[in-house]
Amino acid sequence: MKRAIAIILETILFLFVFLAGSLLVALPAAHLPQWDVNLSGTRYFVLDGLVFMFVLYVLFLLLGAARHRLRSAVLTSTVAVVLALVLGLAMKFGFATH
Repeated sequence: MKRAIAIILETILFLFVFLAGSLLVALPAAHLPQWDVNLSGTRYFVLDGLVFMFVLYVLFLLLGAARHRLRSAVLTSTVAVVLALVLGLAMKFGFATH
């Protein structure tokens, strides 16, 4: 039960990071490098949210390794990242038009 709650909470956190990273493009004051992939003439995909989500995933794995609980950290974080990626892409996080 605790693992299921951890997966749900981590999925929500990863979704929030994915959304926030995808919306940073709209802020002109954000002086972060922009990574995007051109899909067609006017549509593109912003990779910032995926990069931030991957950095958070690696941070969770490092934290699990530091606590000597790498097996449970890998399992819960990987399931949460995959769920957040599927849900985020289904909700079209990161897709934008010019």
